Amino acid sequence: MENTEVNAAPGFKEGLKDGIPIALGYLPIAFAFGVAATKARFLLWLTELMGALLYTGSGQFAILNLIQGGETVLFTYALTIFVVNCRYILLSLSFSQRIDPNMSTLQRMLFGFFNTDELFAVAIQQKGKIKASYLFGMTVFPYISWLVGTIVGCLFTNIMPMSVAVAMGIVPFAMYIATIIPPARKSKPIFWVIVMSVILSIVLECTPFIRGILSAGWIIIICAVVASVIGAIMFPIDEEEDDK
Repeated sequence: MENTEVNAAPGFKEGLKDGIPIALGYLPIAFAFGVAATKARFLLWLTELMGALLYTGSGQFAILNLIQGGETVLFTYALTIFVVNCRYILLSLSFSQRIDPNMSTLQRMLFGFFNTDELFAVAIQQKGKIKASYLFGMTVFPYISWLVGTIVGCLFTNIMPMSVAVAMGIVPFAMYIATIIPPARKSKPIFWVIVMSVILSIVLECTPFIRGILSAGWIIIICAVVASVIGAIMFPIDEEEDDK
């Protein structure tokens, strides 16, 4: 009798197992966000609500920076979140080619909320069509880890040594660096887009007239969009090379 379990696509239990390493990696970042939000005088419930509804490290730190910078325009917050996280559109398009055709529209939309760079990197390595049960199994522990890490960060901010609390402030910057350095080392276009965005950011931040009329959120958006457009013009994708 043929053993069908060997060739079966991974399901919910396998997803839970594959999500554990991701969850462990989220703990320190969520902890750092809890610390940063508490130092910014955010209430615990509001900090946790932000984590539960946004569920994006880079986006949450960006929003926190806007709030601390005095930004009050809601559209700026929404646009910042969109720009910071627009890469998920590409990840979702890639996922759409690999997921089980029987996955409903509601399931796709729900997973779109829980999808992260790390979940994508792990799931996309699966062979064949990816089942909805596997994807949702993989989201469980990382999401719980993010919420728990945020709460712990909020609760321990006031009792941890000041030196440790101050040191936690570098975690967001370390996260950004860890996000951009690996792809920049492998891709010349990405490297130059990052360089252009950094140079443009310095120019805008150091120009009194511009800094006086543009908030930190708009500077982030302008740098991201302008650098990306210039990068697309300077480094167009070769269709033949892309198809290989």
